[in-house]
Amino acid sequence: MEHLALHTDLILETFCRRVAGTLATTDFQFDHENETEWGEAKTETFSINISKPYEKGVLQQWDSTVPEGCNVGISVTGLTDLPLDIETIGRQIADEFNTSVFHHRTWLEPGKNLKREKEIKTSHNKS
Repeated sequence: MEHLALHTDLILETFCRRVAGTLATTDFQFDHENETEWGEAKTETFSINISKPYEKGVLQQWDSTVPEGCNVGISVTGLTDLPLDIETIGRQIADEFNTSVFHHRTWLEPGKNLKREKEIKTSHNKS
């Protein structure tokens, strides 16, 4: 499972609708609890969960690898034996929202994580 994060001022439903169009996912299904709201969707090769806590800094409280300023967490889980192309997924999201997306963690198995520090920049600014 790969973990991405970014900052957006959009409401969750609008953000997810645009991600669905960009990544060609199924329609997002939404839910919420006391600290966060989230949406889940999938493609033939991966599932995606997008979480947007109600309060600033909650993602960083839950996961110390989330970069400061990020208010949306994205988890991408492979559904096949094919490797996830998280760089392409991250770039598509970065381009759609014209912002950087941070690949900050890979979950390997219970209790085992690999910290990442990859900033995926939008390709819109390339000359």
